[in-house]
Amino acid sequence: MMNAGFLSDLAVQTIRNPAEAGRRVLDLRLSREVLWTALFLAVVLNTLLLSLQNLILPPLPGTPALFTAPGVYFAMVAGAQIGFIYALYLVGGWLGGRGCLLDVMSVIVWLNLLQVAFQAFLLFLLLLMPPLAGLLNFAAMLYGMYILLHFIDQAHGLNSVGRAAGVLVASLLVLGVALTLLLALAGGALIGPSYV
Repeated sequence: MMNAGFLSDLAVQTIRNPAEAGRRVLDLRLSREVLWTALFLAVVLNTLLLSLQNLILPPLPGTPALFTAPGVYFAMVAGAQIGFIYALYLVGGWLGGRGCLLDVMSVIVWLNLLQVAFQAFLLFLLLLMPPLAGLLNFAAMLYGMYILLHFIDQAHGLNSVGRAAGVLVASLLVLGVALTLLLALAGGALIGPSYV
């Protein structure tokens, strides 16, 4: 059963031994409904934290709407996370991975929930010691990549962090191409046909 003690223990293990933590997350065999609910909960909490940060530290004039309009931010983060999960699942399968969609989703959702908890701590630290918060955020980004590679490795049963890195890079490329095509199609639909 997942109680506060289990979650805190899993969070610590994710930092100390991400490969073992990834296996524990996969062993939970969470249902599709639980995973989708948890994913959107993480996105909602992420959006609330951004709104709180904007109240405490108002953004500079000219800041893109992505970081000032909660609705836009929510839609972009939700879309990005869903696209990332599907890209990791499909590309991992093409490159020899054995993980199903729910396996990939499980580890990414857990990482998202951890990120929300860390961002809440970082926002508190930002009020007390802004320089330290910036350094900690940078270090967490680097270590978060290390955790992500182990999670991809476990989800797809690759037995190689190097192969997991290949899956990650290829997934980001596929996602970038798909986003570019989508924006091009959306732009063309907005502009309309050219009669020149």
